[in-house]
Amino acid sequence: MKRELLKSLTMLGLSASVVWLVGCTTEEESKPVEEEMTVSTVFVKHNVADYAAWRSVYDADEPRRTEAGLKEVGVYRHSDDENMILLVWESNNLTAFNSMLESPDLAEKMKEAGVTSKPESWVGKDVHEGAGTAFLKHKVTDYSAWRPLYDADASRRAEAGLHEIGVYRDADDENMILIVWQADAGNALKAMLESPDLAEKMKEAGVTSKPEAWMGESNEMMSSSKE
Repeated sequence: MKRELLKSLTMLGLSASVVWLVGCTTEEESKPVEEEMTVSTVFVKHNVADYAAWRSVYDADEPRRTEAGLKEVGVYRHSDDENMILLVWESNNLTAFNSMLESPDLAEKMKEAGVTSKPESWVGKDVHEGAGTAFLKHKVTDYSAWRPLYDADASRRAEAGLHEIGVYRDADDENMILIVWQADAGNALKAMLESPDLAEKMKEAGVTSKPEAWMGESNEMMSSSKE
């Protein structure tokens, strides 16, 4: 009798262990696999008839950008033409970003906001060999003190094969600078950016943040869209 009871308890213990193990395996397998999310920096440039009128429409349209997985980095205005706008976002879904750009509704919204030029867009990549549009972002202590030193250093950029497209200032922080160039060779740009002499020059000019640089890969979705 005692032996039978022991045998029954042993079997129950084994059964419980099996159930527990199966339950754990099922629970682990049922957990969703977390996919690594890639975040890209994306740029859109266009002209507007009037910044203030455009900005109110742009701000009101934020839910569209949120739905497309866009996080705003900054709204930049050209230093020589404040109605030339450069938008910078982080995107966790380039497919959703491109779908947003192709939307006829967005085209209507941009028209309503007073966009007057055909938008151009880029996806930021690491600085690499080959020609392309280059972007450099950093903060300065004082734009008016930084700008003369930047302009005086034009020969360095020419030597690196950089042709200036524009110097932009963040609409909410005019000491946050975004410089856009056409680069003949990404490797020359990279060499220039890694130069200790340039680091000293930037320090002298009052650059206060670590510069961020991208080579922009032209986004055909918007480049081929209607005005």
